[in-house]
Amino acid sequence: MDPKSRFRERVRLYRDAGISVESLSLGCSVKVDLYDVLYPALKLLSDEVNKLNLVIAPREDVAVLRGDDVDMLRVITDVEDPRIDPDTVEGFAPHAVVILAQIYQGKAGDPNAFAGSVAKLYKALGSTKHRVWIGKGHSIISTKPNAELFLVDMLRSRGGEGYVLANNDTIQVIDVSEDPTSFRQVSIAISNALNDIFSKGAYKNIKIAPVYDAPQQFLGGLEKAVMEFSRRMGVVVDVPQPRRGYLLVGATVSAHLDREPPMFYNYMEGHSVIVTRPFGELSIFTTYVALHTDDFLMERFEREVMSLEELEKIKDSVLDLMATPNVDVAKVIYKYLPELGETYRPDEHISATTDVSGPGIFVFKELAEQAGMDIELYDVPLVEPRIAEFAARNYVMLDSTAGTNGAVAIVAPQNIADEIVSELSKVPHLKPMVIGRVIGRGEGRLLVPEYIHKYVASNRLREKLGAAGVLGGVSRRGDDMASAVVKVGGAVQGVGFRPRLRARALSLGLTGYARNMPDGTVEVLVEGSRDKVRQFIEEICVGMEDCRTLTVTWGECTGHWKDFTIG
Repeated sequence: MDPKSRFRERVRLYRDAGISVESLSLGCSVKVDLYDVLYPALKLLSDEVNKLNLVIAPREDVAVLRGDDVDMLRVITDVEDPRIDPDTVEGFAPHAVVILAQIYQGKAGDPNAFAGSVAKLYKALGSTKHRVWIGKGHSIISTKPNAELFLVDMLRSRGGEGYVLANNDTIQVIDVSEDPTSFRQVSIAISNALNDIFSKGAYKNIKIAPVYDAPQQFLGGLEKAVMEFSRRMGVVVDVPQPRRGYLLVGATVSAHLDREPPMFYNYMEGHSVIVTRPFGELSIFTTYVALHTDDFLMERFEREVMSLEELEKIKDSVLDLMATPNVDVAKVIYKYLPELGETYRPDEHISATTDVSGPGIFVFKELAEQAGMDIELYDVPLVEPRIAEFAARNYVMLDSTAGTNGAVAIVAPQNIADEIVSELSKVPHLKPMVIGRVIGRGEGRLLVPEYIHKYVASNRLREKLGAAGVLGGVSRRGDDMASAVVKVGGAVQGVGFRPRLRARALSLGLTGYARNMPDGTVEVLVEGSRDKVRQFIEEICVGMEDCRTLTVTWGECTGHWKDFTIG
């Protein structure tokens, strides 16, 4: 069977289970946007939190508890009416709470709506006599309203020496051409959760509390794969599962660290920035899906980049890479951490580390901001730059540097950087390299090579990197500017139509939205250059057998829309 036929067969499998492949978020791209939604929402919540018996830990990849082991209690509750029994919280008396919030996409794009949802949970948690410490939060997007949930894992230290590091990471799917119960996909999902604690050097006494859900016909197979992988990696904690019938896989994980964790955000000028291997894996998978839902894009890709067969081979090799847990990275990092209770020495210890995943290159921006230092990158190594550039240029991905269970970034003194790279080089699947340095005290700026802008399509993200030119977007009115509302009928829902429209609109520099309507049609509003809007409308149904433009209503360009969104 040829690659296109195999993909269509897999799409049918997912659809028979009620899963729309085109609407699923891949890997860490499922996360609620950090800069536009999550951080503004946390600011909006600050007044609410101050009134509650609640503390939000400083932003960090992991929750950190004192001791050598933890007990865990899981509570799963609704988003609209979250209920946490006060007696349960007070009786268990957790030292930290790790939260997974799965929020419907309509709320996940709006800081106010997102904050409103999370505020209800915080009120439920913070209205008890026991002071609740929220150690780590993970927020992802659901494409179905009835799949919303809050998953609250309460952690209680058993005491002892050292630290317990905990984290939750949960995704929906990595590769839609594989079965949803694939052991490889499960390995990637749970390894992605482990990667945050591995990046801090913690790998002893691993505990895994799985998170998994799927339509009924997949649930048994998924559970089997999750349990098999979890047992290979550590002790499995028996906890409740969501049971929403919506594809989901990941875990809350913990491990013991008997050294001081690498959270010393007082980097010295000249410290080196190391990555364990190239990153940007998700552009491969999002491009793969986009090509199979848009024949024009497929034709362009095979003409400009590579054949579909070559893409298949790259995708398969990257899946194997991502399915390999980074426990050996943890062991190398561990060697360069201060002994328990020892003072951090900036000339011989690793300063800080982070998992390079969902935010991609922007994790280096976060490292710079946390330390109040400026960081310069000489190089940004990507797994497959040709695919990453194509994905950004055609608006398949707004940030083609993003990944899942990918590289680990390490900030370390220059005099031990080569030694660390040499140690990491002994691990077969790694390609460690020094890619930058800490310039010195500053405003938390990230300086990047000019070429990196071709991998980042988002205007907002480009501006954070100091891009001189901003592509797309409409900020003015003019005689040559216009808007149009288009109603499109036919087989246009659940077939990847809206993502295709978004990619085409952004490639023309247009903004607006495409949204499904209750009557089975799709409503499209588009703004920008009149000629480009006209071209867009003419191409709406090209390549689709059952698609027709029903009505077109022209109007003035308002400049209101800064992006092209899907609703």
